[in-house]
Amino acid sequence: MLAGILLLGCTQILAQTKRWAVGFKLGEPTGLNIRKYGDRNALDMTLGTYGGLLAQQKAYRKGRYQGTGLMLNGTYLWYAAFFNGHLTTYAGVGAQVNSRKYYEERFGTVNVYARSISVGPSGTAGFEIFSRAKASSFFLEVGGYAELVPDFLYVSPQISVGARTNF
Repeated sequence: MLAGILLLGCTQILAQTKRWAVGFKLGEPTGLNIRKYGDRNALDMTLGTYGGLLAQQKAYRKGRYQGTGLMLNGTYLWYAAFFNGHLTTYAGVGAQVNSRKYYEERFGTVNVYARSISVGPSGTAGFEIFSRAKASSFFLEVGGYAELVPDFLYVSPQISVGARTNF
């Protein structure tokens, strides 16, 4: 019986999620990712690029977006662990700030751009797989961003894959 209690205690210790993770995500958005884990929640921050995969040249307001811009996203996540903590699923809401080149159509031509700063809510859902031997994890997530300013309810889908080192 004592051996069973010790085995259960060791299993719980091995299954504990690390408190911090730093990694990289590739997709929409692409960038540096930092995550702070809580007991059943996490704070996820990404600094990187926006519009490089799904919206290289996309109609926007009275013109179009062109090229890749900068992005900062912060998301509060709730997660659930499965398979002794080696798989977690998560979902959450947050906010995103973007800076991209906006080409406004004037007199039938589009050749002058202005920097466009946009702000709005974002949503994310995904899963993360933790390795057994190393302090690393791999993830896939999908979500969306709905701009509030300057173009109300301009919606952009998001999908990323990535890896993190947990410590």
